[in-house]
Amino acid sequence: MVTLIPPDFWDLLGALIVSTISGIVSISRRVIHGQQASLLWVVSEFFSAILCGYLMYSAYPHIVADVPQWFTMPVAIALAAHIGGRVFQEVEANFCKYIPLLDRRKP
Repeated sequence: MVTLIPPDFWDLLGALIVSTISGIVSISRRVIHGQQASLLWVVSEFFSAILCGYLMYSAYPHIVADVPQWFTMPVAIALAAHIGGRVFQEVEANFCKYIPLLDRRKP
C-alpha cells in the first residue's frame, strides 16, 4: 500500500508540538511575572519558538554524534524553542543599542 505521508512527517509534527508547548510555557511564565502581553508579542514568541525548534530539528541529525546521549531530539528541540525567543529579544536589543536608526521607540 502506498502512503502519501512522508517518512519524517511524524517527527516534524512532534517537533512543532514540542516547540508550541515550549512557547506556551515561555509566554505563560512572562505573563505571570507581570509582562504586558500584546497580540504581536504573543505571535512573535510563538513563531520564534517554532522557528528555533524547527531549526534544531533540522540540525540535530548533524550534531547527534557530538552531544551526550541524554540530549535526545525532543530535549534539543524543547531547549532551542525555549531559548529562541530570548535570543531574538537580546539580538534586537543589541541592534537598537548600537544602531539607533533601527530603534523606533525612542523619540
